[in-house]
Amino acid sequence: MTAAAYNVAQAGKAWQVVDLPPPFCTLDPATPAFAAAVTTFQAAKGLTADGKLGPVTLAKMLQRAPVATGVLTVDALIATCEHEADLQVREVGGMNRGPKVEAYQRAGGLGPGDPWCAAFVAWCVMQARQLDKPPTWCSGSAITTWHKGSKRAGDGSTTPLSAGYQSKVKPGWVWVRAKDPKGATDAARGLWVQGHCGVVVAVDAVGFYTVEGNTNAAGSRDGDGVYRKLHKWSDAAQIARTVGWFDSTHI
Repeated sequence: MTAAAYNVAQAGKAWQVVDLPPPFCTLDPATPAFAAAVTTFQAAKGLTADGKLGPVTLAKMLQRAPVATGVLTVDALIATCEHEADLQVREVGGMNRGPKVEAYQRAGGLGPGDPWCAAFVAWCVMQARQLDKPPTWCSGSAITTWHKGSKRAGDGSTTPLSAGYQSKVKPGWVWVRAKDPKGATDAARGLWVQGHCGVVVAVDAVGFYTVEGNTNAAGSRDGDGVYRKLHKWSDAAQIARTVGWFDSTHI
């Protein structure tokens, strides 16, 4: 299969063009220019330079070099999340199951088969701080995590409704998204809705980079593993579903 044919087959299924960093998000996956850009990237990263944007190349594309903040709780949390992403944890033996997944679920007070994005956050916080149990703001629910965590974080939280919110989001913060824009509005009113969450590991002018559990390469809220994701400030649909971000490192 040619690189162009492979990339067309993967676009919209394994990844979304809009979620890719520049210049890839500006190119058509069906064109030689897209394959050439992927080839150049692969060669620079020491990967097989075949022009095909597969899972290994995608993981490298979304990975950002760790930058030490000098704040122990922040650096430890980011390192923990990045380690799990490097392991490429995936569900095993059925939906929302597997040895690592079930360890995450236990951290959030959940059992095998339960959705586990929020439990992944709780587990990472526990590991980073070497705790026997997670802080009380942690939960097995993404939206409950938001309600508890943002309240405790106080000024260390922001929402898309806040002026200049992009400049407030920092590495180590927890990002929480509702299922849809109405859900985000309802969550902002204090209601419970279905949601998803992850840990912010880097921020730049393009967007915020996360490590998330229970997602997949296409960004599902009920995926099959731990993935790195890029969420662009310019992605209006994603921002509309975002409930907010809060600083998890001092609460």
